[in-house]
Amino acid sequence: MKKSIPCDMAYRLINHGPVILVSTLYRGKRNVCTIAWVTPVDSDLVALVVSEENYTFRSIRETGEFVLNIPDRSLVKKVVICGSVSGEACDKFSMAGLTSVRARRVAAPLVKECIAHLECVLIKGEERLAREYNLFIARVVAASAEKGLFTTRWNVRLPRAKTLHHLGGNVFAVPSGRIVK
Repeated sequence: MKKSIPCDMAYRLINHGPVILVSTLYRGKRNVCTIAWVTPVDSDLVALVVSEENYTFRSIRETGEFVLNIPDRSLVKKVVICGSVSGEACDKFSMAGLTSVRARRVAAPLVKECIAHLECVLIKGEERLAREYNLFIARVVAASAEKGLFTTRWNVRLPRAKTLHHLGGNVFAVPSGRIVK
C-alpha cells in the first residue's frame, strides 16, 4: 500500500541531480550558484529553473549566458557554501575556495575544480518562460570534460565521475558505478 505524500515534496522522487554549479558574469562581477533543477531538453539544449529572487536569475536574464559546471564528490562542502549565500553580497568563488577560469565562448567563467563544463546561451524568444516559471532554456555552445570521463561510446564513467545528486537539504548521494542491465 502506498502512502500519500505532500505534492510540494514529490519532486524529491525525481530530482536526484546531478547538482550543478552555475557560473555567471554580471556587470563585471563573477558569481557561482548551486542549482539542482537542470535537465537536458535535446542533445544541445538545456533547461534550468532559478528562483527569481536569486542573484543568478538576474545575471542570466540580463546577460543571456551562463556556464553549467559539474562538480564531483570532492566539492560537496563548496557546493553547500555556494548554495547557502547570495552572490550579490559576496564573492562566492573566494568564499568557497573555487578558481574561475576563462570560458571559450561565453563571458561567464568556468569553475576550474569541476569535472566538466557546458557553456550556454539563452534561446531568444523564450523570455516569457523565465517571467512565468523561472525557467531558462539555453543552447550549449561549448563543452569540455576531464580526460577519461567518457567511454569510447560517450557513456559517462560513473566510478570516475562521482557526480553529486541532491536528496534534499544538505544531503547528497554519489553513484556507485555499479551498472544495472
